[in-house]
Amino acid sequence: MSRELETGLMSLRFSRRMALALLDGIPREHRLHVPVTDGNHATWIAGHLAWEDDDILSHLVPGRGSKLAESWHGRFAQGSRPGGDAAAYPAYDEIRAALDRFRAELIGYLSDSVDRLGNPLPDGIHAFAKDLGALMPALACHEMIHVGQLTVIRKSLRLPPVFG
Repeated sequence: MSRELETGLMSLRFSRRMALALLDGIPREHRLHVPVTDGNHATWIAGHLAWEDDDILSHLVPGRGSKLAESWHGRFAQGSRPGGDAAAYPAYDEIRAALDRFRAELIGYLSDSVDRLGNPLPDGIHAFAKDLGALMPALACHEMIHVGQLTVIRKSLRLPPVFG
């Protein structure tokens, strides 16, 4: 495994561990809490991260397509906005399972990509990163933006720190 691939995969694993540690500690009754005007809530963040991994895979893997119900796209896609109705969202356990499933699938796909790291990305995601090698840290950075949002949510709820 090349150093570039190893570092990229480590970044994806690390960012997901951070996100899940923060998400899983937010009590159910606070998962729709929005700490600032026009902010995101934990349910939207979790669904959005799962949606993104699925979307990336649907562009990278020929013939794969999205594995998510159409309703997820309207709720969690880039440009969607969080709503306050819990009934409008999938159950957290379903979202949580999607987070695990699609990240594992993405890491599995990327683990076999050492010979393709410099290949340009397909239409639909090439604006996100120029190639597979750049995609991994870009996805990890995007996730860490949402980790910061989860930290603000937790602080506003006066939940104890998860790290340190």
